Amino acid sequence: QAVFDLNGIKYTGSGYDGCMLAMDKNISKMIACAHQIKTAKWSMNTKAASLSFPCVVKPANCGSSIGVAMVNNGDELASAIRLAEPYDNAVLIEEKIEGREFSVGVISGRALPVIEMAPVTGFYDYKNKYQAGSTVETCPADLPEKTARVMQEYAVAAAEALGLTTYARMDFLLNAEGKIFCLEANTLPGMTKTSLLPQEAQAEGMDFPALCEKLIQISLEKYEGSL
Repeated sequence: QAVFDLNGIKYTGSGYDGCMLAMDKNISKMIACAHQIKTAKWSMNTKAASLSFPCVVKPANCGSSIGVAMVNNGDELASAIRLAEPYDNAVLIEEKIEGREFSVGVISGRALPVIEMAPVTGFYDYKNKYQAGSTVETCPADLPEKTARVMQEYAVAAAEALGLTTYARMDFLLNAEGKIFCLEANTLPGMTKTSLLPQEAQAEGMDFPALCEKLIQISLEKYEGSL
């Protein structure tokens, strides 16, 4: 996005500043906490992590669950850190939240219906995200109306706090006690017909061509407003 800006090239989605903040999981989690959006406890100190097991190890600046590992003991922790380090010098160790996983798309400050992602096996890793048949996706998610509404409110608040515009997608975990935890923000959500954001749009009657057209129109308005 910064390269496009420097060269006067128009594009859809958020600017480089919001994307930079959202990509850094450590910074984005601090911003979420500052705006009273609950997120899993975490540490950036891989030498003396204060979190108990089980936990999750991930590169602080990667996407698509690359380099992510679930950890149950000290030996696994050391291996997980070695797995993550080639992807990023900064490694995040996070409290593992047991629960259901959801996502909420936000278009121009408005939340789309909540979608649930339920992997057939394991967690929502790279394979389960992109291999057909690996995950059951339900939209609208089977949730109490109040829970869905609060999750949507958190999604909009998180996007606003990070300075994300046009469109984005926020990922959440819901534990057995009904507490909602914001996992991370996606500044360039997948845009195939079967990706999560298009499925959410379809759930409220917006087909794929209409969604693409809307995102283009919103983006053009951003540029027109800056003239």
